[in-house]
Amino acid sequence: MSRRPQICLTCRRPLAPRLVVNGPVRQRIVNIIADRPDGIARTELLDIVYADSVDGGPNTPNTVSVLIHCANQQLAEQGYRIEASWRGRGARYRLVKVVS
Repeated sequence: MSRRPQICLTCRRPLAPRLVVNGPVRQRIVNIIADRPDGIARTELLDIVYADSVDGGPNTPNTVSVLIHCANQQLAEQGYRIEASWRGRGARYRLVKVVS
């Protein structure tokens, strides 16, 4: 018996899977990316994740790349991965299911 994905009653898109990673910032990044099936730009992701930070967050956007790399190690065990459309300025991240 196959399990059907749950669908959002408002937008009719599949709901994001519940994925768990260590660390509150990594978990927040995973949740934000999972809720955006079309992807999210790195700058927008930084703005959302560090919106409440007194110091405004990290000085370099490469911090997000490191956090995503660490999250991907744990997401692989759950059958998912965060991919970037390309590296550098303007990169967009999205969650993809790993086909094994």
